[in-house]
Amino acid sequence: MTKTNFSSEIFSAATLHLDVLDEFIAVVQGKLVATDNAFARDSLTDLLANLTEQRETYLAFAAPTMVATAA
Repeated sequence: MTKTNFSSEIFSAATLHLDVLDEFIAVVQGKLVATDNAFARDSLTDLLANLTEQRETYLAFAAPTMVATAA
């Protein structure tokens, strides 16, 4: 596998992970809005923070120019 192919594979995988994380974040946000249970809200808020952190990591691989621009 060449360096270009390897980079392409990393980019593709990171983009796929971003898509999955975005979908999961949307589900968690929807559940967070829909519940009045304080424990569930705290738990979902923690999960959302973790997912957002993971998203930032994958974003660095999937769209490095976007990260550089946002900084």
